[in-house]
Amino acid sequence: MKNLEQIRAKAAIDSVKKEPDMSRSAVNKLPAMIISNGLLATAAFCNAEGGGENREDMKKALDATARYLAFRGILAKGTDSVEGMINCLSERDSHELQHATAEALAFIAYLKRFAKKDDQS
Repeated sequence: MKNLEQIRAKAAIDSVKKEPDMSRSAVNKLPAMIISNGLLATAAFCNAEGGGENREDMKKALDATARYLAFRGILAKGTDSVEGMINCLSERDSHELQHATAEALAFIAYLKRFAKKDDQS
């Protein structure tokens, strides 16, 4: 039986393999944004149209987070995008949102360690 840390690490490695060009600097910005603005506001920012130097990579990281949260049963089965995460969590109670936020932060901590450095090719 695997522990939760192993499950998070494996999911993060698989996510980076799926999106090998995901920028570490973009992923590094997410925890601070989530802590200061909340998971839903951060997801809405990343999902919005418009500029932003790293917004596309931030969205890729949150798409991976949505897939992980769905795999864990925190989001509805089959949720695989930021938009789906927003829809699912906006219908849940505050305790479920807090749980999703804590688990998202724990997953992103692994994701940022496996994402490629910006100077790597």
